[in-house]
Amino acid sequence: MREPGQADLHMHTNLGDGWISPAAVVNEAERAGLSVIAVTDHDHLEGAKRVEELLVARNSRVRLIKGVEVTTRSGHLLGLFVTKAPRPMRPVPEVIDFIKEQGGLVVVPHPMGRLVPSLSRRRIDELLGAGYSIDGLEIYNPSPANASRRAEVRAANREWGLAEIGSSDAHFRQHIGAGYTIFDGRTPDELSRAIAERTVRAGGQERPPVRLNPASYVAQCAWSWFVDPPRRAIRRMRAS
Repeated sequence: MREPGQADLHMHTNLGDGWISPAAVVNEAERAGLSVIAVTDHDHLEGAKRVEELLVARNSRVRLIKGVEVTTRSGHLLGLFVTKAPRPMRPVPEVIDFIKEQGGLVVVPHPMGRLVPSLSRRRIDELLGAGYSIDGLEIYNPSPANASRRAEVRAANREWGLAEIGSSDAHFRQHIGAGYTIFDGRTPDELSRAIAERTVRAGGQERPPVRLNPASYVAQCAWSWFVDPPRRAIRRMRAS
């Protein structure tokens, strides 16, 4: 019987608000023994496309899912298996429809989190009650945005029954693979099927993430607040 695969489905490059170059993403994903990764910069796919080019050039065993962390009016939302990013600051139902029209999967990152824009329990209840398709929920995300609500998220998902996703939300190379999704298989298609069948499991809780110098976090926050938003605005202007 083969060992299950591990996938990290939420990370950010320095083409977004992360401090990880695309080359470092490839290096760290291979070092961590990940089968599948999703690069999910905010509101664009440029980081994912660059990482994909590097993986192909190296003939890497790591497989890529193009993803995006969308800034909706109600909080962040992950779209996986997408080819185009939804427009930011749109209503959540519109974003879900846009992702689904591409054949993508919808995952709620850091649900109920208080430190970053996150979907509340009430909003998730409303969406599910209205028939909107949400595929997965980040049960384990080692970032501070998730840690304080983890028990509440697990309890809520006993009612919702969504696929239990683990991911790193890495903005630093040292954190890639700190959270991961365990699935039966090695490929993106096998992972997609496992999410649909709700057979995935969230991993990473067994070891604490690497602690970095506090100055690193301060610098990354400054990058996220003052450098990345203007770049995203310029991208949107060029695309319009």
